Amino acid sequence: MTLRVRREQVLRYRARVSHLDEKLPAGSFAEAAWGGLQDSVPRAGVISLHARVEETKPDSWEDPSLVQIWFRGGADYIVPRDDVGVFTLGSFPRDPEEGRRLERLADDIHRVTQGRTLKVREVQSLLSPEDRTLFRIAGPSAMTGRVHIRWDASTIWLIPVERPDIDVEVARLELARRFMHWFGPTTMQRMARWTGVRPDDAAATWKGLEKNLLGVEVDGEEGFMLSADVDAIVGAEPVHGVRLTPFDDPFTKLDKELHVVDETARARVFPPTGRSLGYIPGSIVVNGEIVGAWQRQQRKVTVHPWSKLAAEVRAAIEREALAFPVAGASKPTVSWDD
Repeated sequence: MTLRVRREQVLRYRARVSHLDEKLPAGSFAEAAWGGLQDSVPRAGVISLHARVEETKPDSWEDPSLVQIWFRGGADYIVPRDDVGVFTLGSFPRDPEEGRRLERLADDIHRVTQGRTLKVREVQSLLSPEDRTLFRIAGPSAMTGRVHIRWDASTIWLIPVERPDIDVEVARLELARRFMHWFGPTTMQRMARWTGVRPDDAAATWKGLEKNLLGVEVDGEEGFMLSADVDAIVGAEPVHGVRLTPFDDPFTKLDKELHVVDETARARVFPPTGRSLGYIPGSIVVNGEIVGAWQRQQRKVTVHPWSKLAAEVRAAIEREALAFPVAGASKPTVSWDD
């Protein structure tokens, strides 16, 4: 059986499950980061929190309920501290030899740091040449669950920690469920890319989920989603409100063509690899639809709408931009590039 849904239903569903429909109460950071928030662009993580949680502050990314890790091949991510094992061990390779290499690297990191939090370059200088090469590949030690990071947008520190108390296979399946819940309908190939695992590992995890999946067709493209989420996507109500999401926010991370049908407009908010706009764009999301791009330099935000917006929408966009949780001595400003 294959369920057929419309593009609008998918976007409404994803906005709601990733908490872009209505902001969560102040302090609900772990709930907002349930599926992981990418923080590769300076302070993108805290802006993603701002789009989901009331009263987000510049230092909310360091809330005790959160932790930073290298995820999916080395991208900086903010995840719930209580669930960190899901996002680390969930990507641990099944190949025994590869697993031993990663564990040995984690052993050496613990040995040279001696429990201390050190800058990445300091740790690299203390490692053996072989481990230094593996370390530079993109932080694979994080997949052991024994290494966290702290990145303040200029410096990365490495934090040796104890292994999370979760079975590796349980972590793999839970990570896959979180991906399917936030990004469904989707495919095994996209899950493999998002988790950063090899195709055979993704296939093994997918097999463990198959009995809980249902085929879903969106505009002629076939995918799958959790059977438990079917009612939510079929009955997805329209989303209301204005959000400014950063580049690589989970809402816009995948399926760019689904988000922005027009190719020219899509390139303005999701520039193709190798094409530079001179800035890293974010998305202006109005009632669940992207209507333009925005950019930020410190506390100065420039808004690039694609069409004429109602006065109340422009005012809401300005409120969101002026409230960005970005520290600085200058006064926040918003300008429009109409």
